[in-house]
Amino acid sequence: MTMEKREVTRVYLNTWGAYNNGSIGYGWMTPAQAREFIAQDPERGGGEWFIADIDNYLGVEFGSLDYADVSEILDSIEALEALDDDELSDVVALMEYLGTHDASEALDKVDNYIFYADSDEYHDACDEQIEECADRAPFLYQYFDFKAYHYDCDLEAYEASNGVVIVG
Repeated sequence: MTMEKREVTRVYLNTWGAYNNGSIGYGWMTPAQAREFIAQDPERGGGEWFIADIDNYLGVEFGSLDYADVSEILDSIEALEALDDDELSDVVALMEYLGTHDASEALDKVDNYIFYADSDEYHDACDEQIEECADRAPFLYQYFDFKAYHYDCDLEAYEASNGVVIVG
């Protein structure tokens, strides 16, 4: 498991009342700073908080942030930042696979899937299963079509845009 130093994700916080009165927002903040800022005056600018933008969101893309729950987004950011690079890569791939922008949904389901760094690693794992069976019937091994087997294995797998292969 690798853990490279990452930049801290920041959000640009605003309220709908302030926005409608011409304010461009309250500036860039870390999730902890944003929670503290909201807690200081929850009704500031009308109190309908939203995240206008996210900087360095760890490879996860959101749909519209306009009406998203600010607390849920901050929770997701903090949960993702706590992951090491390999875990983060798996969760980002799972979010793509599930078609969700909710990191907490992927985090809740991540243990239900098997992840491989790429298709070669996945095919190697498939091959190991065949080699274990070949020990019991070695004469069949020479007739085995690995290319066709890899094709069949691929029918049960999903390759995410970051290269991670998911088998559920």
